Amino acid sequence: MTGIRRNTIVVFKDGERMDLKDFFDLHYRAFSTFAGRYIPDMAVCEDIVQDVLISFWEKHASFHSLLAVKAFFYTSIRNSCLDHLKHDEVERKYQEFRKTIPTEEESFLEEVIRTEACNQVYREINKLPQMERKVLLLALDEKPNEEIAASLNISVNTVRTHKARAYKVLRKSLGDVFLLFMSLKKRDLKIF
Repeated sequence: MTGIRRNTIVVFKDGERMDLKDFFDLHYRAFSTFAGRYIPDMAVCEDIVQDVLISFWEKHASFHSLLAVKAFFYTSIRNSCLDHLKHDEVERKYQEFRKTIPTEEESFLEEVIRTEACNQVYREINKLPQMERKVLLLALDEKPNEEIAASLNISVNTVRTHKARAYKVLRKSLGDVFLLFMSLKKRDLKIF
């Protein structure tokens, strides 16, 4: 409990008087039990009750009656418990999130590798003949063969032939990087 001195008297606007130490000693267990309905950790509950007492003391001159003080304590304890639970939930979700993402350094290295691989892929794509390059870039935009054919005014079979030739050249020139290229969509490449 807190170090409240005896004879710390609060005089309400209606003339009623309250010894703060007696009030706190009398209601401390009830307030802590009330907080325990929200939070199972009694040490946290006791801390919340003491924090509410401090908050009350800072505002004690504005209270009209003992009933208003009790209402303040119960409302403040409930709100503090709910805030504590929200904070715990946010902290838990953040910790779960942190487990699912790589460390900052791993992310940095992955991004460097991805960027370098993409640069290499696009250098090779730019070396392709014009029609094969156009077909491949539209395919990277996830356009179906029919749409590519219509936009370039060629047949679907010609689209397939250009894609096959482009993939063959890229597989030969890129080696293992070609596998990475095939697993990425254009929106993942981010540099074109």
